[in-house]
Amino acid sequence: MSLRIALVTPYSLDVPGGVGTHVLGLARWLIAQGHRPVVIGPGESPPISGVPVRLLGPARSFRFNGSVARLAVGPGQSRRAVEAIAGADVVHVHEPLTPGAAFAAARAAHSLVVTHHAAYRVGPLLPVLRARAGLLPRNRITLAVSRAAADTARDAAGRDPVIVPNAITMPPAPERGMTGRPTVAFLGRLDEPRKGYPVFAALAASIPEARFVAIGPGGRGTPGVQELGPLDDASASAVLADATVLVAPNRFGESFGLILIEALAHGCAVVASDLPAFRAVADHPAALSWFPVGDVVSARAAVRRRLADRPDPAVCRALAARYSWDAVGPCVLDAYRRVARDASMP
Repeated sequence: MSLRIALVTPYSLDVPGGVGTHVLGLARWLIAQGHRPVVIGPGESPPISGVPVRLLGPARSFRFNGSVARLAVGPGQSRRAVEAIAGADVVHVHEPLTPGAAFAAARAAHSLVVTHHAAYRVGPLLPVLRARAGLLPRNRITLAVSRAAADTARDAAGRDPVIVPNAITMPPAPERGMTGRPTVAFLGRLDEPRKGYPVFAALAASIPEARFVAIGPGGRGTPGVQELGPLDDASASAVLADATVLVAPNRFGESFGLILIEALAHGCAVVASDLPAFRAVADHPAALSWFPVGDVVSARAAVRRRLADRPDPAVCRALAARYSWDAVGPCVLDAYRRVARDASMP
């Protein structure tokens, strides 16, 4: 049975981010399976995504968990979100406890699936988050993208989620040569402290035998780094397909390692901060190396080892294939069918 699915993200679709990438990728996969999704979220410029999108207007920026969340918090935006989910067989809200339009849509849904992405210490927010969770439909299905996100969701909402990880669309296998100056890549917001870009900049200054490129907003003309800015999916894919190593020097606040999966899918080795959420995604010595958070000396040694002993792209891609939409999508679809079936019962 073809389902009408409203996919609601609280974060602006004008700015690249992990949740937006996940939601748009899920929508593309659902269309390929014969379903009818629409993505609903803040934003003013529709992303080039190949899926139906309903934008709620400009977002406001809020600092939280070492990052900046761009949310639709206006009353009119909440009303538009509720209107946009009308008629859907399933409403899937990501980060349902965030203020604004996503929370409003979750409260109004009759057949609700929620996914928790973030990992943070709930602390003094516990009473507020528990109160908000108590306003959501009780018969919802709760998912989380990782054990870390599930732990946060359990504290914040008092529920034990089913873990369904983030996923990607697997790119074609790259044609890789073994000659020429290697490329070392960074993917993320360059001006967000928790992403650790200064470590990448320090590596660029001390490894002249490699070309360093950075994909993402916030560049300031770092010497030795070609800062490409935010790229569309095809352009970012082309850069990763040419890279030998992705460096992920993230410092804290990560619940998953989507950038690691994207790099591995392109046959690229990974050198990353030794964060539990990163290791939980993939931990294979033939493709990944770890260094203590902020340790430039250890990171430099790891990058040089990877450049000297380039990875087998097939091994990298096999690790990433576990997180393809063909592997993960059926788990999400099973949740949709269960909640739609329950909603149809008298």
